Amino acid sequence: MDGGVRETMCTHCIHREVCLYKQTYLEYLRASEKMYSDYPDDISFIEKTDPNCIHYKKKSDVNLR
Repeated sequence: MDGGVRETMCTHCIHREVCLYKQTYLEYLRASEKMYSDYPDDISFIEKTDPNCIHYKKKSDVNLR
């Protein structure tokens, strides 16, 4: 990233405010981004994707009142 704000799985997760694993996930994500930046972009057989959290549950897009 170039210093901007980035959305992660945590941004859209229902556990966002109370998650026990959020800090660990974000640290792991930073480490994986650093590792990806150390390798050239022309390695086509490696997919540079974010790690998936097994506790992730998507927050509803609709706000019910």
